[in-house]
Amino acid sequence: MPKADRNVTVFGQWDANPWAWWIVCPVVWDHVPVEALRALSLWALMAAVLLVVIWRPFARRAGWAPVPTLALLLWTGLVLSMTLPMSIGPDTASRVAQCLSDPAGEAAWSVRIFGTRGIEDVMNVALWVPCGFLAVLATRRVVAAPAIMAGSFVVVEFLQVLDPGRECDPGDWAYNSFGTVAGGAAAAGVLHLAQVSHGSSRGSGRGQSGLT
Repeated sequence: MPKADRNVTVFGQWDANPWAWWIVCPVVWDHVPVEALRALSLWALMAAVLLVVIWRPFARRAGWAPVPTLALLLWTGLVLSMTLPMSIGPDTASRVAQCLSDPAGEAAWSVRIFGTRGIEDVMNVALWVPCGFLAVLATRRVVAAPAIMAGSFVVVEFLQVLDPGRECDPGDWAYNSFGTVAGGAAAAGVLHLAQVSHGSSRGSGRGQSGLT
């Protein structure tokens, strides 16, 4: 996640005082320069083109459902374009030490204060819900798919120690993993309902053929 002061909640200030937006807006734009947005957009576009090119062969080779696989690749590419480090800076060792100083405590603390940082917390869950949802629809693996996705994004979050402008936050591990698991659970429910509906329709069809 981008570096931020935990003692300052931008959206909390906005809720308390609407005019505070004009104060914090320059800070937001200073934090996300136009050059970074351009690079991010170009990266996302290149990733989307690449994923579309490899989509069919990959889905065919893996035996995955084609349409959910395409959606999964595109969405995962979008998430990775926003979360992978965009630069590598010095003093990586100190950032690694800070990230791993107390990951369980940091994750538990982030869970307790969920929502206090405004839309940032919500997005750290919501953006990962489609990853779990589409992974299960594509692979039909209701346990392995979300688990592997969640573990992969833990690695991605840890890689943020390479970028001095970002922060490896164990709390994001918890948020991202929860979103992925929630999406996987929703997809499992959809698959179960589809299976029950398909079984009912087949059963009713057999009953009608038996009567004739």
